Amino acid sequence: MTAQRMWAACAVTGVAVFLCGLDHLVLLTAMPAIRVTFAAQEAALGWLVNAYILPVAVLPPFLGVLAERCGRRRVFTCALWLFTTGSAAAACAPGISLLIAARLVQGVGAAAITPLSLTLVTAVIPPRRRPAMLGVWGALGAVAIAVGPFVGGAVLMWGGWRHVFWLNLPLGCILALAARRCLPGDAEPAAGARRHSSWHAPRRLIGRLPGCPRLWHVHACGFLLHAAVFGTVLYLVQFPQEVQEENAWEAGWRILPWTALPVLIAPLAGAVMGRTGARAVLAAGCGLTSVSCLWFALVLEPDTPYLAQLPGLVAGGAGMALFFTAAPQALVDQAPPARLDVASGFNTSSREAGAMLGVAIASALFAQHAAGLGPVGFTGGLTAVCWAGAVLAAAATAAAVLVPASAASADAAPASAEEVTERLSC
Repeated sequence: MTAQRMWAACAVTGVAVFLCGLDHLVLLTAMPAIRVTFAAQEAALGWLVNAYILPVAVLPPFLGVLAERCGRRRVFTCALWLFTTGSAAAACAPGISLLIAARLVQGVGAAAITPLSLTLVTAVIPPRRRPAMLGVWGALGAVAIAVGPFVGGAVLMWGGWRHVFWLNLPLGCILALAARRCLPGDAEPAAGARRHSSWHAPRRLIGRLPGCPRLWHVHACGFLLHAAVFGTVLYLVQFPQEVQEENAWEAGWRILPWTALPVLIAPLAGAVMGRTGARAVLAAGCGLTSVSCLWFALVLEPDTPYLAQLPGLVAGGAGMALFFTAAPQALVDQAPPARLDVASGFNTSSREAGAMLGVAIASALFAQHAAGLGPVGFTGGLTAVCWAGAVLAAAATAAAVLVPASAASADAAPASAEEVTERLSC
């Protein structure tokens, strides 16, 4: 494949991951407007988030097997059309129930897009160039999570909450049309491969992949870090509006250091990863995320000035950039190549399960410590959430340190016969 085709494939899959990641958090700043539009209860608003996360947490391993059977590009393209259709339905939803259903459709599409993006892009990048290019590609996930509240605030400032979903339509259609030209075609599997990928395969693969020691620490790291980040971000992005009386647009600008850092750090982190391997970069990212949560837990008061919050934003943005830069390479290093589809699906599921757990923990802690709400109550609840985030991110750091070492450069010695046997037996 030519360099132009390689870059095109990276662009298509990377932007698709960005689009799915953006829809995780872009609705946070729109929740008050949706509540007013539909006179919705808090439970219904919670389902707006969970209806998207739940299928992404449950379906990826099964969709990975479906991709092995029907073709990665075909399933990826269908998922893009499904995600775009769900976005259009959400933009037109006349009531909260149909909006939740549309979010569920979006989530089903995202459940295939996110894991298949990794296997598709890995197929077109030569091994010697993977650390740098997968680093930049993976950092798009960090940018999407960080920029979600900012985009939501901007859309609310200049339009309405429905425009959050209309934004997905042109990008989704362009990506679905471009996938056929820019991504590698689906080879017809041999008869033996078809039997191996039959619908009996999920039970065998699902039963064996989680127990593989080389993959377990990668999955655990993603699970714990997503629990830390999503639980903390859920309330942290509301702090400028709820406590310091900023509007949605001003609050979005305040998190710009967190948003911009992944773009600046990802290329450098990818180059470093080519020398050190993914493990060191992964652990550094989780460690900085823990430091960020700890900083906010220690300094936040209702009148804490922005400059005092800035170190936490910088550490959080850098940590996310490093984690999302290294995580794809770590998974590719540890997963048996023949099972990368399903391994990537499990990794996506574990991250989303962590996000759901993190939101549940944060909600419980916030409700317990935000006595009477108001600026003081909200800050007390957020501080408790940040302490929990610091602990979860520290546990993610420990899991990252336990990830087996991988080749740090293209000149590293090839794997021994024993290592090959170990990976294939996972």
